[in-house]
Amino acid sequence: MKRAQIALTMLGVLLAMLNLSAADVGTIKGSVKDAGTGEPLAGANVIVEGTTIGTATDVDGDFIVRNVPVGRHKVLASMIGYAPVSRRIEVEINDAAYVDFRLRQSAISMGAVVVTGTRTPRFIADVPVRTEVITSETIEDKAAPDLYEALDGSAGIRVEQQCLYCNFSMLRMQGLGADHTQILVDGQPVYSGLAGVYGLQQLSTAEVERIEVTKGAGSALYGSSAIAGAINVITKRPTHEPSISLGVEMGSYNTNRYHFNASARKNRLGVTLFAQRHGGAIIDQTSDGLSMAEVKNPDGISDRVETNVTNAGFTVIVDTITGQDQLTVRGKTLHEFRLGGVLDEDLYENPFSAGTERIITDRYEGEAGYLKRFSFGGEVNGSFAYVHHNRNATNDTYLGDYMATHADTMPNLEEMRPYMAAENLYTANLNYLQPFGMARLLLGLQYSHNDLTESGKYVVVDEEDPLYGESYTSTSEKKADEFGAYLQGEFEIADPLEIVAGVRYDYHQSEDNFRGSGNVAPEGVEPVLYDESAINPRLAVKFSPFSFLVLRTSAGTGFKVPYGFSEDLHLCSGSPRVWKGADLEPEKSISYNLSADFNADRFALNVNAFRTDLTNAVGLVDASEQASALGYTYEWQNVDDAYVQGIELGAGVSVLSFLGVSADFAINDGQYANVREDWVGTEYEDASRYVSRFPLNTGGVSIDFDPGDWDFTLGANYQGPMYIDYFADGEEPTQIKKTEPHVLFDARLARGLFKNRLNLYAGGKNLTDYVQPEKHSDDAAFMYAPMYGRILYAGVEVSF
Repeated sequence: MKRAQIALTMLGVLLAMLNLSAADVGTIKGSVKDAGTGEPLAGANVIVEGTTIGTATDVDGDFIVRNVPVGRHKVLASMIGYAPVSRRIEVEINDAAYVDFRLRQSAISMGAVVVTGTRTPRFIADVPVRTEVITSETIEDKAAPDLYEALDGSAGIRVEQQCLYCNFSMLRMQGLGADHTQILVDGQPVYSGLAGVYGLQQLSTAEVERIEVTKGAGSALYGSSAIAGAINVITKRPTHEPSISLGVEMGSYNTNRYHFNASARKNRLGVTLFAQRHGGAIIDQTSDGLSMAEVKNPDGISDRVETNVTNAGFTVIVDTITGQDQLTVRGKTLHEFRLGGVLDEDLYENPFSAGTERIITDRYEGEAGYLKRFSFGGEVNGSFAYVHHNRNATNDTYLGDYMATHADTMPNLEEMRPYMAAENLYTANLNYLQPFGMARLLLGLQYSHNDLTESGKYVVVDEEDPLYGESYTSTSEKKADEFGAYLQGEFEIADPLEIVAGVRYDYHQSEDNFRGSGNVAPEGVEPVLYDESAINPRLAVKFSPFSFLVLRTSAGTGFKVPYGFSEDLHLCSGSPRVWKGADLEPEKSISYNLSADFNADRFALNVNAFRTDLTNAVGLVDASEQASALGYTYEWQNVDDAYVQGIELGAGVSVLSFLGVSADFAINDGQYANVREDWVGTEYEDASRYVSRFPLNTGGVSIDFDPGDWDFTLGANYQGPMYIDYFADGEEPTQIKKTEPHVLFDARLARGLFKNRLNLYAGGKNLTDYVQPEKHSDDAAFMYAPMYGRILYAGVEVSF
């Protein structure tokens, strides 16, 4: 009832705003020219800040922006290769306001990028909430085929793998795990639960235009799972000039990539198409730090699993269906084959053999969005998305447990079953944006429904259980409904000062059902129900005392409901046996950020300080006696309170017009309030308080040298020491290890021919052949550095 009242209230406010007078609009006219030469700039973008109201200049550099709400506005002009310029103007009813822009060429032109970190379009240099961008050019320089490699090495972000047998991948932002970062695609939370296990390496970059990173206090706009912030993957849109590109890349160990892109617009219709296939062969590298040429005795366990991933999709845009509006339809499909584990020649390709894992993924996505602009300046934006995700996974869980409980006797092959998971996700979002002079008001409603079914075959292994050795099928059914309502206001108090205030109400209702077969819980156990709600505010302030200096600060709260943990779904055939009791409390947080950005024509410097305090942090532990009696092996518990904090530094300089250097460095600290329970009374009590897998410091340097048709990029990424748990199952004792720091080097050389219609390139990743100095096959998650050495590649791309 409460959430229905909130929804009806916000809809009422929205409808009331739609009744604004249609006559209160005017027009903006002007021109954009090069400040040095006075030549007109065709194709420059002109936008009314905080709205989608804007246009591009014609061949003479002139523009007309219609249907601008009456009042005072900030209008911005931008173009790639130039520093953006803003002007404040007064728009009067049924009249035209005139403004001319003079843009100066700039080697550091990131400020021209439009971002959506506040769900309203803003230039990155002007956005009140600090937002960082990974551009398509950066992704190309890194030769990144997937989201995992595109994010790798970014300041404040760490991507990692946690399983030798399947290469389960995870993202950490400012020290917090994957379940604390909301990953969006074009603003939609379609990065579903099953995608949280292998999705970083499955989602291709062929369709990516840019990646926006907003750190800290994201729950006020994006809801649950945005405690650490949000990563928004923005896909490519149709271009006015028709284009087709084809690319082939060949690399070591068959790390090959084939991709296709096409884009065109005609009149009101625009279309993009893309397809990509990438992957690689299995790699078995020794763990003693030797180079690939020196490897003599591989240990017979995969360090890089065999993968083959195919992505394909389309985007269709239709403009002016009924006037000032736009319809967008997107579709995508994904298929992946993944195989790893013990490399026995006779058994490796048998999916049920000892020590192997095989995962087959099929994923289908569809989305429709509609944007309507009204003559009085307001706009409504609605979208709906559907995702169907299937996983078929096999490993030796059943085989090993059966043989251990039946005197090494093999089970009947007909009894062996894969772990099967099917997920259906529905999301819908509706928001309304209304400018009021120098202020903007955003109201929104969001809903999602997630339905996940899993099943697998198991054996009772508890020797004290009267059913010891009995086989059973375990089935888990999870359902979740989430409703959110958010309100945000952006207020320019004076020319240098802007305040953004927002609040969001979220209601979460979910249900976990478990049942077995035979004599093991055939009727199921009592469903675990969650019924949680939260209100999360955020306040951000931007102050720009000089044109070259921007100061930002923000504070806000966040929460994470106990549903859809990625580690649940990594345990392949074990996930139905992870217990989440009804007494499990949501994680809650409060985050603070303070940053400063200095920008000149050829130099940029930034500093960002952050802290997040986490209450009721959730951890995966061995099942309690009560949970074990129900057939569960693992259990989620609220383990403690914790904090993460740090300082991030960044700098960039254009030494020459064709030579640029950038660098970043971070100092981090993350600790629990108390010694972790598992380590009480051991020599690792002090070390156990550190947040695991959070490097104490990180850094990076990138050099870009691009004279004429050539482009050379050299990058170095430094990872400092961190604490990581080692759960031993052999002679060495279980312990907490402090890792050694290391530096990784990458390089890429490219040349464009025939006006860049033909591009040739070659490069290398991990050039110094660095390999994690120790490897423990008894703990497949003990991974903190590359497990295999140098990868070389070369490719060609043709554009029409």
